[in-house]
Amino acid sequence: MEQAVAQTISLAVWDVPMPVVAGGTFQIKVGATTPSGRVEIADSSGAVVASGALGSTPWAGSEALHWVVLELPAPAQVGVARYSARCAGVETWFSVVAAARPEHTLTVQVTEQASKAVLDNVEIRLGPFHARTDKTGRAALSIAKGDYQLQLWRTAHIAQPVPVTIAGDVSLDLTMVHVPEEHPDARWVR
Repeated sequence: MEQAVAQTISLAVWDVPMPVVAGGTFQIKVGATTPSGRVEIADSSGAVVASGALGSTPWAGSEALHWVVLELPAPAQVGVARYSARCAGVETWFSVVAAARPEHTLTVQVTEQASKAVLDNVEIRLGPFHARTDKTGRAALSIAKGDYQLQLWRTAHIAQPVPVTIAGDVSLDLTMVHVPEEHPDARWVR
């Protein structure tokens, strides 16, 4: 006598941009461990806003994650919105932050305070907008006008938040302090 084996399906959502432009559209990737099926994306009211068939070829590096790229409408208003993804009776959810359309460019140069060496891979955050510095210590962010607290983060370095008003294109030169391993606060910035 044959016994049926239940298959557990996993569902994943990735490449969700942050932020999305309020009133625009954005793309995500959705995958499921089933060789066939359709994926549906619903907004917070439960209305289906996008759907698509999973591809027949698994995602590179996986054995069974079949996937599809979907384009969704962004929330009409600025703020956080929740979406759900469904496939073959399995459901998960994800959130997006909708921001005003970026109108300006913020260019940032980050160096180490004492040595003046450029710092790469510094995470820069202003509200929902973010970027990382390149090997020259520079980053450019497309950003909406407004008032922000610019925050920098990099392992073994520290910097105070900087208030920034964006009313046009802005360039900033910023520094971070290296926190040596033997410093009493080192464990907090590693």
